[in-house]
Amino acid sequence: MRLLRHALFAAGLLFCLVSVAPAQDAGRIAKSLAAITAARDNNARRDAIVGQLRLLGVEPVVEPFGEGRGSGANVVVTLPGSGTRTILVGAHLDRVNVGRGAVDNGAACAALIELIAAFKAAPLEHSTLQIVFFDREEAGLLGSRAFLAGGHHVDYAVNLDIFAYGNEIFATSSHSDGRLLRSLRAASDAAGMPLRTVPRASYPNSDHVAMMNAGIETLGLALIDTADIDGVLAIRGGRLTLGRGPRILTIIHSPNDTLAEVRTDQMARAIAPVEQLIRALDLAQ
Repeated sequence: MRLLRHALFAAGLLFCLVSVAPAQDAGRIAKSLAAITAARDNNARRDAIVGQLRLLGVEPVVEPFGEGRGSGANVVVTLPGSGTRTILVGAHLDRVNVGRGAVDNGAACAALIELIAAFKAAPLEHSTLQIVFFDREEAGLLGSRAFLAGGHHVDYAVNLDIFAYGNEIFATSSHSDGRLLRSLRAASDAAGMPLRTVPRASYPNSDHVAMMNAGIETLGLALIDTADIDGVLAIRGGRLTLGRGPRILTIIHSPNDTLAEVRTDQMARAIAPVEQLIRALDLAQ
């Protein structure tokens, strides 16, 4: 019976891949990212994201949270479906005070905007899709924690962080044989996109941790080079030291984190299997 379920799942994904043509546009990704990284601070980054969404004909909801130094505001886009299932896809919008925050994490925000364009053009049939740009990740996952504490119902969650360049998707999952990871593997195989999966303890922290801690079946995704993944894993769960080790650690949280480090053509290729795993989830029973 389990083999039959897996065969039906694979057949559904194949139908999804054939029936929905990928809509990823490297030029549009570049325009979104340029607007985000040009912003002078995190409030302006949030405004830039809202502006890019309005250009798509999408009106987001800005959800403030916290008080004082712990305050911020998430940007939420909800694309309703006919069923009761909700799929959350997130990325943090804030950056540190050095660099332009292109790799960490403007590129992932541009990827979310691209996904919104795709799902607005061809909506999910059954599931509600919530795409959230989280604030204050750099201060301790404050935006994602506030969102999940706010009573939002979520069945599956996917978080993108450091989704800016590279030849391989780097992933962790809350469930080693869950529907999310099976969907990602099938979509990556169909797209010819290399995928490396590791346990949660071997993967750097981001908002996916808040999702997992809330008991939600979750994927954390990054897009970097194979050499970066090898370098991160070579540290074997030890402390990642900014400025030392693999190339990615010489970019993020530094003056090097600029548009020059982003490869929008590689992003477009990697966004396609993310879109397809979401569509496969929508069709799964």
